[in-house]
Amino acid sequence: MDGESDTDSHSESESEWEAESTGSSSGSDWQGENYRGKKAQRGQKRKMKTQNCKQTGSSSSKKKQTKDSRQSVGQKSKENSQLPVTCGDKEGVLYLDKFHNTEKCILSEEQWLKPTEFEKFGGLWKNKKWKSSILCNGIPLQTLIEDGFISSPTFRKSGVQDRQCRTKLCPSSRSDRQSSEGRGNGHYEDEDNGSDVDGAIDLTMFEGPTLPVTCGSDTGVLHKNRFASGHCGKCIRTNDFWLTPEDFVRLSKPEGVWRKDIEMHGLPLGKLLMKRVLVLHMINCECDICQDLDQYANDDVCYVCNSEGDLLCCDECPRAFHPGCHLPAVEYDSLGGQWSCTFCVMKNMQVFSQKTQKDVLSSPVSQYRLYCRFLLLYLLHESTANPNNKVPAYSKDISGPMMLGRAKLNLENNDYQTVGDFFTDIEDVFQNCTSNRDSDFRGMTRRLKELFKREFKSIFKIV
Repeated sequence: MDGESDTDSHSESESEWEAESTGSSSGSDWQGENYRGKKAQRGQKRKMKTQNCKQTGSSSSKKKQTKDSRQSVGQKSKENSQLPVTCGDKEGVLYLDKFHNTEKCILSEEQWLKPTEFEKFGGLWKNKKWKSSILCNGIPLQTLIEDGFISSPTFRKSGVQDRQCRTKLCPSSRSDRQSSEGRGNGHYEDEDNGSDVDGAIDLTMFEGPTLPVTCGSDTGVLHKNRFASGHCGKCIRTNDFWLTPEDFVRLSKPEGVWRKDIEMHGLPLGKLLMKRVLVLHMINCECDICQDLDQYANDDVCYVCNSEGDLLCCDECPRAFHPGCHLPAVEYDSLGGQWSCTFCVMKNMQVFSQKTQKDVLSSPVSQYRLYCRFLLLYLLHESTANPNNKVPAYSKDISGPMMLGRAKLNLENNDYQTVGDFFTDIEDVFQNCTSNRDSDFRGMTRRLKELFKREFKSIFKIV
């Protein structure tokens, strides 16, 4: 933006912001199959996802990034004459020279607006705190003013509704003429009356690394350490994909706006940006999250043991595995151009014939080895998922060498003759996990047992 004309600078700035605010319109025909096609193009890339790839998004680095981002934005406000700003679901460019001269200084959607007008334009007129409502890369203008990065122009306080009433009743009154003169001279109406419509919000519910999000009928989990902006940072995990906020909106609302339409505990993400629950990355951010979307198309932890390390990424789904955790175990040298995990292989199988449980249990395990692997991986994953992770040592105990770990070893060593042998071994694990255990432990085991029986009947098409 330095050294360029207002027109050129605005065109360049607006092109950046259009990618986030209007990008959804260009992708109205976006569908899950096209998205999966993009993932298939990653087949020739290195499949190992190392722990170093994930250090960018750690909570400690996020805190440092927030502080650095604040300093960086402040420095840019000193060096540049224009700043990208947002308010609610609207975006624009703040021209500092006009701002300091108390003119209409924000260009948004081809119209010039005052800060108070931009606040109303963004749908946050109830706040009446434009300094807090208008953000620059996630940082309120109030913060930049208090830190001395930008100077605050002379403001004129007034009650808008009262003045409008006086205008109708006494159009020639002196006070009204003075207000009109103030507006003619470009003074902003500082409508901050000290109220906070969101004062009752309990921000503690937004603590933690992950939070549930919804958009229409679609649901997902937002991972804070992956969030960057609307079009960067695949931060929302659904059952099938890692998606950016814009992609997530397009699932059910092709013309939707992510700041307004994605909600977390009933509040739109735009409101949470104001509350600093989420922090936007800078437009020209060069971190891995913003630059390499393919790298973040899969999970950061193993789907089986829920821990980090060198992970093998599936090309069809967002899951990732330690090679030894997957069933069957994967040798690096055996990897081809594409690799699909057992869950995806099982999903792609077409099973039409229905069977009785007796027929299935008497069948040789070699005929249904894939099914048994799927069931065991499913149980190992569920043992580490909520709410099991709230019971100390539960997942480590039930997946240990005398429990599910033993069944995994027996299955891979071809020690089971029939599916019934495998089924009985799993039932014995559940029995051992309910004997001489506390109520929480037994409750988690009952949950796993119910999930196992449900999946067993589902994949074998048992009648």
